[in-house]
Amino acid sequence: MNKLKVCYIWDENLIQHCDRLPAVVGRASMVHNLITVYGLLKNVQVVRSSPATYNDLKSFHSELYLDHLKKLTDVDDDYIPDSQDEEYVYDCPPVSDMYQLVTTIAGGSITAAKCLLLGIADVAINWCGGWHHAQRFGAEGFCYVNDIVLAIEKLRQKFPKVLYIDLDVHHGNGVQDAYNLSKSVFTLSFHKHEPGFYPGTGSIEDTGSLSGKGYSCNFPLKSGYSDTTLQYVFEKTFPMIYSKFLPDAIVVQCGADALAHDPHGGASMTTDGYCKCLKHVLDKRKPTILLGGGGYKHTNAARLWTTLLALVTGDELDENIPEHDQWPSYGPDYSLVVEPTLAKDTNSKEYLDKYIAIIESNLNCIKGEFNNEPLIKRQKMEDKKYFSSESDTTKVNTNDTKHNEEMKRSEKDGFAENCSLLGQRMFRGSYSKCIETPQLEDLKDVYEFVD
Repeated sequence: MNKLKVCYIWDENLIQHCDRLPAVVGRASMVHNLITVYGLLKNVQVVRSSPATYNDLKSFHSELYLDHLKKLTDVDDDYIPDSQDEEYVYDCPPVSDMYQLVTTIAGGSITAAKCLLLGIADVAINWCGGWHHAQRFGAEGFCYVNDIVLAIEKLRQKFPKVLYIDLDVHHGNGVQDAYNLSKSVFTLSFHKHEPGFYPGTGSIEDTGSLSGKGYSCNFPLKSGYSDTTLQYVFEKTFPMIYSKFLPDAIVVQCGADALAHDPHGGASMTTDGYCKCLKHVLDKRKPTILLGGGGYKHTNAARLWTTLLALVTGDELDENIPEHDQWPSYGPDYSLVVEPTLAKDTNSKEYLDKYIAIIESNLNCIKGEFNNEPLIKRQKMEDKKYFSSESDTTKVNTNDTKHNEEMKRSEKDGFAENCSLLGQRMFRGSYSKCIETPQLEDLKDVYEFVD
């Protein structure tokens, strides 16, 4: 089997802004430094991230929210949140230069999506992304921007059907809410689900709404779930969903807070469990984006994402962490291994099998509704549906009446189905901005993409 083409998304500003996030201060640097000291960047194409534009952001987020973020330029220790802060940023403390932070973080995942659209990568990795709680109208759960939805929308310009997989210990409510009415994006989440555990959504009954009914799948797990438990349910459910939905691209949120010893987790996984699940995804050989997410024991997040990158590139890593500036933080064992806790895994096989059967039944209920036409044929059908005989230039004019009506309807009725139209329009736009990469400067005159 040919080796995968791997792009690693990086930029000094991306790292610096992610280091400013209140919930994970300094984590991005720790992750990048461990990856670097292991020498993994020699076997990937490093792609410099570029910030998201206002138009990128408003393909999902409301303009009211984005305009509020622009006001948060100087937030010090004496800053007192006002009523608008409480409305838009809710449980997320505001920080200085919020809009710049949001555009930089979102830009990393959008850049990853562009790598797949341009065909310069089979797998694109952005460990600074994965903020799955952010909603259309505001921040939530430490997440100020839903870079995942923005990346998926970018992917849908070429890949009509996207499978989203969430391995974070918390339910990816923001992504599921965005696509609750959609048949084009299937959301699959494995997470801890117990009374009082954030965000409280993601029960087995949450399967989507109206036209999107059946296109969301949640596997709620109990405290202490281990590698064995996640591998078992993943190996049972992922193939079923994949064979039914037949995605054109896959996005995986690899939140590290399901690892043992995470202060906000309550699971007992190790890096091995994540690797075995991810290997099933990579074996499908579909264009894939890997994103970060939660992970509040920073050394363990670095261990996990370094290990996953090595899995993708096919590198073997020494368990003994090489010495570098942050090496003392990995004590007392200075090992890449994450040991499980001694807590009991409360997920019985009977419980897991019961929920696997429910998921299978839910999938069978929508049998025949999946559009399993080959990608090229579906693209031609969608082009015929969305574009008539007028010129492409006419159809991409974002100021035309029909487009504005769609945007207003999107604000009123929800995001999911309308983005299919808007995404197709954006893809037909004028090409103006290139993907820059430190190693392949000659691509600047070859690979250009919609800004």
